[in-house]
Amino acid sequence: MARPCALIAGVTGAVGRALGRHLAAHHDWEVIGLARRIPPEPLDYPVICADLTDAAACRAALAPLTRITHVLYCARAAHTAAVKEPIAANLAMLRNLLDAIEPVASRLAHVHFVEGSKVYGSDLGPYKTPAQESDPRVGEYNWYYAQEDLVIERSRGKRWSWSASRPHGVCEREPVPRSLAMIIAVYAAISKELGQPLCFPGTAGNFRALYQCVDATLLAKAIAWIATAPACANQAFNVTNGDFIRWANLWPDFAGFFGMEAGPVKTVRLAEVMADQAPVWERIVRKHGLKPTPYEQVAVWSYGDFNFGRDYDIMSSTLKLRQSGFSASLDTSRMLLEHLGHFRQERMIP
Repeated sequence: MARPCALIAGVTGAVGRALGRHLAAHHDWEVIGLARRIPPEPLDYPVICADLTDAAACRAALAPLTRITHVLYCARAAHTAAVKEPIAANLAMLRNLLDAIEPVASRLAHVHFVEGSKVYGSDLGPYKTPAQESDPRVGEYNWYYAQEDLVIERSRGKRWSWSASRPHGVCEREPVPRSLAMIIAVYAAISKELGQPLCFPGTAGNFRALYQCVDATLLAKAIAWIATAPACANQAFNVTNGDFIRWANLWPDFAGFFGMEAGPVKTVRLAEVMADQAPVWERIVRKHGLKPTPYEQVAVWSYGDFNFGRDYDIMSSTLKLRQSGFSASLDTSRMLLEHLGHFRQERMIP
C-alpha cells in the first residue's frame, strides 16, 4: 500500500515546521511543504512556493500533487498587529488550496486545519473555562468559524473527512518568531543588555491567571493522530500540554536562567517598546557570537502582547482528546526551560 502523503500548508510557521519535522522523521509518511516563500535553510522534504491568496498561481503550483492524501493546513493570512486577522483573506486562502488540490488528488482522504482558543472568544474577554469543544460559538464571527464552515460544507458527500485542532500558547524549540518561548528569550536578552531586571510585560491579572501552553512537537503528534484516527473524523479537538501554569510562578525561573533579577509587573505593549531595539539585538549578536538572525525575524511581538495582555484564565479541557486515545503530555515549566536551553545551545540567544 502506498504511503500517505501530507501537504503541509504554512510549513515555515511554528506549527507547520514542527509538523513537517515530526512526519518526516517517520518514514511511513511522505511530506511536501507549502509556503509563501522558500525557507532559507534546507528541510528534509520538498517545499513548494505558492501564494495561497492567488487562485491561479495556487492551481498551477499544486497541479502536479496527484498523490496527496492529507492536507494539513497551518497557514494564516498576513496582517498587522493593529487589525484583527482578516476573515475574507484567510477564507480565500483555504478555499484556493482546496480548489486546486481536490481535482488532482484522487487519493485525498482527510483535511485538517489548525484553529485556536479564539474559537471560544478568548480574545473578547472572560469566557467559560475550561472551554470544551461542544461549547456554542460566541457572537462575533471570526476566521476560524469561516474556515470551519467552508470545510464542513465542502466535505459533504465527499470521499474525504475533516478535523481541527485548537491549541494555544504554541511554543516551538526551533527559531520561528511566532513562538512564546522565543519571544520570552529575546525579550529577556534585550532587557539584560539594557541593564534592566526581567519585568513581566503583561498585565497584573495575566501574571496571576491560569494559562496553558502546547509544545509544537506535541501538537504535531496530536495532529498526526487526529488526522489518521477514524474515530476523530469530522470533529475538533483542544490540544495543550495538559497542565496549567501561572506566569507568576515561572517568571523567577526565567530570570534565573538568564542570570537576571526578577522584576515586577511592568505592563507595556511589546510591539511598541521593542520596535526600535534592533541595534541592541545586533549588539547582543556581535558580543556573544550568535547566529546572525535579522531582528524582524526573531520575534512576533504582537503575539506576545496577545498572550500576556488578557487578565483572565485561558483554559481548555483536553478530556476529549485523551478519550480518543492520545495520551501524550508535558510539564510546561520544564518545557519552556528546555526550549531556552536549546536556543542557547544553538547560539540563538546568549
